[in-house]
This record gives sequence, structure tokens and C-alpha cells, in this order.
Amino acid sequence: MKHDTLLNRYLKTQIHVYFLFGIFLLLPASLSASSGKERQISLLEKAEQELYTNPQLAVYYTLGAQDSIHSALGQAQALYVYAQAEKLLGNFDNCIQALYEAESKLPSKEIKLRGNIYNLMSLGYCNLGDYSKAIDLSNDAIALFQTEQDSLNLALCYNNRGIIHTYINEYQQADRFLKKALELNRSSHDLKRIAANLNNLCLYKGNIKEQLKWINEAIVINKNLNAKWSLSENYNNLGKLYIYAGKYSQAIDALKTAYRIASEVGAKGLMCDNYEYAAQAYNAIGNYQMAYQKQAALTELSKEIQNTNKLRSVEQRIAQEKMSALQQKERQKQQEYEIATLQRNFITFLVIIVLLTVIGTLLFQRYKRKKKLQLLNAQYRIEQSEHEIAKLKMQQQKADLENAQQALETNKQETMNFAVFLQSRNELLDKIQEQVRQSYRMEHSELIAHLKKLNAFIKQYQTTNKANSTTLQTIDEKSQEFLAHLTERHPNLTQGEKHLASLLRVNLSTKEIAMLTGNTPKTINMNRYRLRKSLGLSGEDDLIQYIQSI
Repeated sequence: MKHDTLLNRYLKTQIHVYFLFGIFLLLPASLSASSGKERQISLLEKAEQELYTNPQLAVYYTLGAQDSIHSALGQAQALYVYAQAEKLLGNFDNCIQALYEAESKLPSKEIKLRGNIYNLMSLGYCNLGDYSKAIDLSNDAIALFQTEQDSLNLALCYNNRGIIHTYINEYQQADRFLKKALELNRSSHDLKRIAANLNNLCLYKGNIKEQLKWINEAIVINKNLNAKWSLSENYNNLGKLYIYAGKYSQAIDALKTAYRIASEVGAKGLMCDNYEYAAQAYNAIGNYQMAYQKQAALTELSKEIQNTNKLRSVEQRIAQEKMSALQQKERQKQQEYEIATLQRNFITFLVIIVLLTVIGTLLFQRYKRKKKLQLLNAQYRIEQSEHEIAKLKMQQQKADLENAQQALETNKQETMNFAVFLQSRNELLDKIQEQVRQSYRMEHSELIAHLKKLNAFIKQYQTTNKANSTTLQTIDEKSQEFLAHLTERHPNLTQGEKHLASLLRVNLSTKEIAMLTGNTPKTINMNRYRLRKSLGLSGEDDLIQYIQSI
């Protein structure tokens, strides 16, 4: 019994020793990882701060950060900052290559960084002359940020889109996009982006007075921000505006300032623009020697940029491949070390158990969420089906209503035609009655001839009565003709007023109309009063006589 107690104490002591030993081994690794992550963040922050002040230093910082970054997102962020710096230095092929690598490493959920990559890539393709590709990438970036409702990055997209349209001489489109970007940036009080918008609004000839005001505002902002690259670009554009205004001496002074700052930051692209504008200014004042020197320097530097870009592109690919191989070996060694450490430490086994438990829990929760999503989708499809059924029922009800209305209109028309037919019959009977009255005053010999004539007239009516359908059709045509004349004279009449006028035209009484229409005589009298008012008749005018005269 005592031996068992000693054994238990020994085992407990060993477990505590292993536990403390495991913590001791894992603690340095944790501290090292934390320190490395802080260093990566620090280098990237420094690179972003130096982008517009010293792009060369920004390249140095990003390369330093890439050496210690292992996560895909971190590498993509570092490559994006590196691409921005290379673009500012005029190395557009390096910029685009870095952006493609960043996109390949980027996790699918990182929409914001993907939009920024497309946006910067569009400007790179624009600088290399592929404007169609540049516009396609710009549209992709704008669509992403519109979906995310990200006004700040949307303003940056509009700014770069304006630059692209400037390159292809679509100044009206450029002005529209740049002013939209300026409006968004002014609302967010982002001074750096406001200065960039103001500068880009001066890339083409416009309202010189207004553009000089914009470029001077941009210069003040960039001086306060110590953004040397942007300041050099501002002075370049200030010189170009002075050339447009014919102030060549002021243009040369501004271009000298721009060249000095561009030389400090190594911005070859800005130096090329400077040589081009300076050549124009010196040529305008007649100093052809200086103009020639500037043009020659422009040609030489352009060739240098083109050649070094091709060489750097190859070197960059080789360096990236070597870096990837070294990183792979480093990761492999690290994994081997971690496996060996896990095998030697009892605490690692416990950690794995905990991790497996957590992973299992997460997978189970994911499974539950997936099932819940499937259930929601099924409910949605059921609701959609019910919606379609309700829609079809409404369409059927609408069709039934239209059929009923059509049948009602047909019945109304048939009633009116029948009323017209009755009127024609009444007119016939009136004529027969008149001829009978005439026979009262005739002699016996004349009466026989008159009765024969009356008999022939009645037979003719009987023949006509056999073709009743033809008669009704003729009556209907006459009624339609009357309605056409009535509408032409009084276009503002309602359908009910037209129908009442047709019935009054055939001398139907108020009671007869009430019987045909299913209304009371009082209602018919009120409708007659409204019809008289719509026709513009006075109290002395005969309504029926006026209608029959149409």
C-alpha cells in the first residue's frame, strides 16, 4: 500500500515536470512568432509612409518584409505595396508582375485588396499602352468597390480611370471621373487623395485659371505632407499649365523645381515628363539648343527605362523563384523541427487532442449551418412556387374580368342595335299610319290604288325583315358612324355619355332607356342633364334634335 502511494506521487511529479518543460519549449517559439509578426507590420507601415516621399526606400522596406512573411495574405499585402513603389519609380513591368503574384496569393474573401490590385494594375497597363486592358481592369475594380459601398477606394478608382481617359485624349470623360473622385475625397477630408485629384485635373488643357488654382492647392497639401514624389509631379504639371498660358519663363522655373525633386527620389518617369515639357518651353522662347538637349535626354532616359525594365523583369522572376525555393526549404525544416518537438513532449499530445476537439466542434457547427442553409433554400423555393401560383391566379382572374367586361360591352352594343332597330320599325309604322290617314280623303278608285301601293310597301318591309341580320349590321354601321361624328365634335365625352346619346338619337323615351340600361328614370334624367352640359347646350336647345342633327 505504501509502495503504491510512492508510485502515485512519482507519476504526479513526472507529469508536472513534463508540463512545465512543454511550456518552457513553446514559450520562446510563441515570443519569436509574435516578434516576427510585429517586425513585418512595422516594415510594411514604413514602406507605405515612404511611398510618395522616397519610393526607393519603400522598395527596400517591402523586400525586407517579404523575407519574414509566411502567410498568403501578408505576402499579397507586401507585393501590393512593392508594386506601388515600382510604379512610382517608372518600373511598370515590375509593378504588373508583382500585382499578378499578389493576386495569385490573395485569399478569395479579401475583396478590398483585390479591388486595389485591379485598380493599380489598370494604371500599369495604361502606362505600357494597353488601354483596352486598363479599362477592363478599372471596370472590375469599380464593380467590386460599388458592391462593398467603399467610397474611399471608389474615389481612387475614379481618379485612375480619369488618368486612363487622359492618355487616350478623352478629356471630357477624364474630367467627369476625376471630379467624381474629388467630390468623394473632399467629403472624406483625405488630403493626400485630394491633392492627387487636383493634380490629375491639370493633366490636360482646360480652364487654365481654374487649373492653376487646383495645382497650387495640391502643392500646398503635398508640401505639408512631405510627399516629394507627388510634389515633383505637381511642379511638372504647373510648368505644363504655364506653357499652355504662354508664360514660358515661369514654366521653366517650375520645371527646374520638379526636376530637382524627381532626381532626389529617383522618379525616372517624372524626369521623362520633365524633359518633354522643358523641351517645349525652351523651343517656345527660341532657345533651340536647350530644347534639343532636353529632347535628347528624354530619348536616352526613355530607352534606359525600357531596357532596364526588361532586364529587371527577368531578374525579378528569377529572384522570386529562388526566394520561393528557399522559403519552401525553410518551411520544411520548420515542420520537421515541430514534428520532432511534438514527439518529445507529452504536452503536445494534449494540445493535439484539444485542437482535434475544437476542429471537430467547428466541423459539426459548419455541418449544422450547412443543413440550416439548405433548409432555408428549400423554404425559399417553396415561397417562390407559392408566389408563382398566386401570380398565375391573378392572371386568370384578370383574364376572367376582361372576358366579362368584353361580354358586357357586347351586350350593350346588341341592346343599342336592337333599340335602333325598334326605332326604324316605329318609323315604318308611322309611315303606314300616315298613308292610312291619307286614304280617308280619297275616292274609291284612288283608294284601291293607294291600298295596293301600301300593300307593296308592307311586302317590301317583310322582305327586308327576313334579312334581319343584314339590317342590324347596317344599323350598327350607322351607329358607329354617328359615334365617330359625335367624338369628333365632342372628344371629351365619357363612354356612358356616348351610349346615352346613341339611345336618345333613336327617340327612345326615358322609361325605355331606363328599362334597357337597368337604371331608374331619375338616374337617366340626371345623365341627360350631364350630357346636355357636356355638349354645351342651353336650356332652350332641344337635346334630341341636336343629337339627330349630328
